[in-house]
Amino acid sequence: MTGRPFFVLTLAAALACASSGTAGTAVRREPNLITEQEIEASTESNAYDVVSRLRPMFLKTRGRSTINAGGSEYASVFFDGQYYGELSSLRNIVASQIHEIRYLSGPDAVSKYGMRYGSGAVDVRTK
Repeated sequence: MTGRPFFVLTLAAALACASSGTAGTAVRREPNLITEQEIEASTESNAYDVVSRLRPMFLKTRGRSTINAGGSEYASVFFDGQYYGELSSLRNIVASQIHEIRYLSGPDAVSKYGMRYGSGAVDVRTK
């Protein structure tokens, strides 16, 4: 019978440790989305600096997505659903006006905006 109380104490200790984690307070970031709260907390002045600081992978090359000379190896920028320009055009968008910034993979960008955007898209939505 001496083994049973030890087992109960061990089980109680394990359950106490397992439930004392901070999972409820952790902020979960979506890798392809920058939220308005993240933008405000970053204190950056333009969209390019926000992306560069919070999700720099949005700015990386994805390699040439087509054999045609017209395609870029970098994501294109869309502003409220309209083509806006290359990644450098993000510098012209004031951060305080942004609701969210979402990265669309090549297949998602092609599905939403057309074949030219096989390298992906950075989709900026304003407030």
